[in-house]
Amino acid sequence: MPGIGAPPSSERASSSMYKLEIDLKRGNNLAVRDRGGSSDPYVKFKLSGKEVFRSKTIHKNLNPVWDEKTTIILDCLSDPLYVKVFDYDFGLQDDFMGSAYLYVESLEQQRCIPVTLVLKDPQHPDQDLGSLDLSVTLTPKDSPLEERRDSTSTLRKVQTYRWKPYVNKVSVVEIRLLQLHPESPL
Repeated sequence: MPGIGAPPSSERASSSMYKLEIDLKRGNNLAVRDRGGSSDPYVKFKLSGKEVFRSKTIHKNLNPVWDEKTTIILDCLSDPLYVKVFDYDFGLQDDFMGSAYLYVESLEQQRCIPVTLVLKDPQHPDQDLGSLDLSVTLTPKDSPLEERRDSTSTLRKVQTYRWKPYVNKVSVVEIRLLQLHPESPL
């Protein structure tokens, strides 16, 4: 099955968690699956046989633009991400449009990487089924980059929390001053 990277030659031991951020951008020259010469494509991401993401359906389009983002938490890098594209059919079984693997273990970490996945059908490997454009970022959950993001968001929460009581005290002081001096303009 085609994909980015190569299948891992040896399994890397990993005891930490990872975050895989995916930006599903667009499809290019996808397969026709409807009578009108078009398709209604959507994308599924599967990990270890379990669906972890499903995109919205773009109707009547062979070059759909999704611009959808998702984040998947991984505890093992050796399992590839299986990407499948389907044509939505109301009331019927959806038609398979192609698939590809993304070998997560081969990705450079802490860097946004543009990826083009060439879609194939295992039953018809020579058939051109188009491609998907996405970008991926693999980050260890305990990386300095991740910690920096967490500490920044915590700091913002603390600053917001401290600011609210200050504003409330000022408002109370204004009311009391108005009560003491009703004729003075404030």
